[in-house]
Amino acid sequence: MDAKTGQELRPTRVVAEDRKALIDMYESFDPKGAAMGLPPWIDSNRWLNSLEPFPNFVIRISGRIVGHGVLCVEGDTGETAIFVHQDWRGHGIGKVLLIELIEEGRRLGLRRVWGMAAPDNFVMLRLAESLGFVPGSDLGVFHLDLKKEDEHADPAAA
Repeated sequence: MDAKTGQELRPTRVVAEDRKALIDMYESFDPKGAAMGLPPWIDSNRWLNSLEPFPNFVIRISGRIVGHGVLCVEGDTGETAIFVHQDWRGHGIGKVLLIELIEEGRRLGLRRVWGMAAPDNFVMLRLAESLGFVPGSDLGVFHLDLKKEDEHADPAAA
């Protein structure tokens, strides 16, 4: 539940009918300086095509897509990527999406999920740490070992 609007923050899987609304979100998307060049400004449609094979989730508020998360699976690991429209940052949307991506990794039987953030993206780095991610060997990289669930707190409880 979004404390600011009282609306439920419920991630849903992306379906074909979401394409136009996703493109609309990205056409007005203003990435933070710490966004590492994503999403690409050039062609949202082509970029979304490249993400299509992977589990994608969105959050809608008042029918509008305001957040998008994707788990790019490769072998037994998955890279998380989360994008929240600037009008809705600070509402907990990133946290809800990251929890869903962790749960999707578990559903898929992945060994690890990981992500990457610019070293000055303190909000994302703190969020990842709050959900049990640990820093990797490279600056801004973080990971969560899913096969060691007993060593990590339940992300939904964080």
